[in-house]
Amino acid sequence: MWPFLRSGFFLATLPYKPHLKTSVKKSFVFQLMKSVNQMCPDITCIYSIGKSYMGLKLCVIEISDNPGKHELGELEFRYVAGMHGNEVLGRELLLNLMEYICQEYKCGNQRIVHLVKETSIHLLPSMNPDGYEMAYKKGSELAGWSLGRYSYEGIDMNHNFADLNTVMWDILNKSHYFGLTFKVASETRAVISWMQTIPFVLSANLHGGELVVTYPFDMTKDWAPREHTPTPDESFFRWLATVYASTNHVMSNPD
Repeated sequence: MWPFLRSGFFLATLPYKPHLKTSVKKSFVFQLMKSVNQMCPDITCIYSIGKSYMGLKLCVIEISDNPGKHELGELEFRYVAGMHGNEVLGRELLLNLMEYICQEYKCGNQRIVHLVKETSIHLLPSMNPDGYEMAYKKGSELAGWSLGRYSYEGIDMNHNFADLNTVMWDILNKSHYFGLTFKVASETRAVISWMQTIPFVLSANLHGGELVVTYPFDMTKDWAPREHTPTPDESFFRWLATVYASTNHVMSNPD
């Protein structure tokens, strides 16, 4: 389930500090997480959900009043960015978000204090660190649109998870994902295992390049762009998408 992140609201008062110039170091995300953890040790913890194909750690920072411990009744949220390694906006938003929450918590911002005490927030800023490194080293002047988009193995992880729509439409063809012929990226397997380990109630996957909110089970049977494929959770998914879009002035403008 990958609906949205209301990032604009959270980050509105945080001075933007780009993390691109210094991120040539492969451990940069971890080092930045470590600095946030040192500033707010009581509400943060860092862990890895696995490694990329090239061996880079998939680092996550958890923000909660009891980090590292699942509390009964406390909601777990998961935010992921960098599935396409060359789409850096989501990565930047999550890196700034963790800094913002730490700073505002220390300043006593009551909305942030409430979030930290009542929820557990898990941030994975770079799901495809191999792709990011490839695009970064080539540079925006020389890299094409696809360089860094895919994993090191050439897998588009945006289409690498189980296609439950097709399974429902044709149960006999479910082997297209689980069979030996379908290649699952190590990063994809790490995220699937993560989802199975922690009972997340809501999650967001941040991309760049398009202004759109996509909610679960939106794929159509014949790829018709305007075909409606409602599910039992249709009203809830539409509400989530509307809440996000209403906070974005460009998306909410009917013109």
